[in-house]
Amino acid sequence: MEKTERNAILVHIIDKENKELREEYLEEFRLLVETLSYEIVAETTYSLREPRYSTFLGTGKIEEIKKLVELTEAKIVFIDNTLTFLQLRNLSREIRVPVIDRPHLILMIFSMRARTTEAKLQVELSQLKMRLPEIVHEEVDMDQQTGSEIGLKGPGERRTELKRRYIAKRIQILEKKLEEIKKHRFEMRKRRTKSNIPIISIVGYTNAGKSTLLNALTKSEAYVEDKLFATLDSLSRLGEIKQNISAIFVDTIGFIRDLPPQLIYAFRSTLEEILDSWIIIHLIDITDPLFREKMEIVLKTLKELGVEDIPIITVFNKIDKSDIESLDYLQSIYKDAIFISAKEGLGIDKLKEKIVSMFKELIVKVKIILPYQDVHLLDEIYSSANILSRKDTEESIILYVEGYYSNLAKFKKYIVPQKTP
Repeated sequence: MEKTERNAILVHIIDKENKELREEYLEEFRLLVETLSYEIVAETTYSLREPRYSTFLGTGKIEEIKKLVELTEAKIVFIDNTLTFLQLRNLSREIRVPVIDRPHLILMIFSMRARTTEAKLQVELSQLKMRLPEIVHEEVDMDQQTGSEIGLKGPGERRTELKRRYIAKRIQILEKKLEEIKKHRFEMRKRRTKSNIPIISIVGYTNAGKSTLLNALTKSEAYVEDKLFATLDSLSRLGEIKQNISAIFVDTIGFIRDLPPQLIYAFRSTLEEILDSWIIIHLIDITDPLFREKMEIVLKTLKELGVEDIPIITVFNKIDKSDIESLDYLQSIYKDAIFISAKEGLGIDKLKEKIVSMFKELIVKVKIILPYQDVHLLDEIYSSANILSRKDTEESIILYVEGYYSNLAKFKKYIVPQKTP
């Protein structure tokens, strides 16, 4: 076998929750590894009853992988499961090449994909929280990081203590920088909300075609690549849905099975943009055999983010790659869904019609009675809704307004349900 620095071995796990190895799961794991440009030279399975505390795998399997590493000249081993830092470290020492679990594999892809300053900070924060540098970044000499600017000098300190202090200090610095970016993002979101222009977020499993749909809806040229996690940064574009009706469309980071909690934490400010949406488009790859399970993963992630009352349009993408029989069957099952090909532009007009009809349902007319002691809120009401009429009395300001129910919800203590006269 030709020697290469990119040879990789995959270890698939059969456990209590995953009693059989479905080809679709195997293929997803292979695709994750290949995204990092590794060549898969061997694959093996392991039936897990109870994980070993220190090594996760049993001694027999460890010896088998060691022999595979020697035979194939593999430089790395990927395990499709979540391991502890102790298990990863001990396995790497035993097998004599880096051993990476699924969460760290996803994080490595994020690291490769990060393009903006914010994305790079978010990835580094996740790396430090998962102690990735000590597992796969051994080329980084942490001793060289002991600079006076972060106060790590001190005679007699052990190297591990220096590492710990460096990581803790670096996490603190990164969180401060991300908090500043979050404040800036919040101000941008606030201005966007005040503009009263509808906001529509596009969510979905990674590689469902979200960026392609954004381009189709807004006639823009957002970065598109047929690879996992091609987009890590949320991207907003203004698009016309109908004459005189426009919306801001937001392309979000793709979801995936077993997304590391540290990544959700680090990217939370980015994902929170979804909470400002009037409507969410849940985009699904119709050609994916696991699309039902992936739909559940996306909906579960949205729930974890706090998405509850925002209406969702289910949209099946890539119908140009689906056969007529399968398409007819799914249309009979998902009667309220929209079926499109973002790449070919098929069904985009139907999606726009659906959005316009939902807008009509989301606009409400209410009566607001604002006491003078709260008059400081007047400007915000004016910027959040269309003022139909106003009357100033001795005690309060009476407003009849029309606007999106979510924008007006913050003034609910002043709202008196009533039709406009």
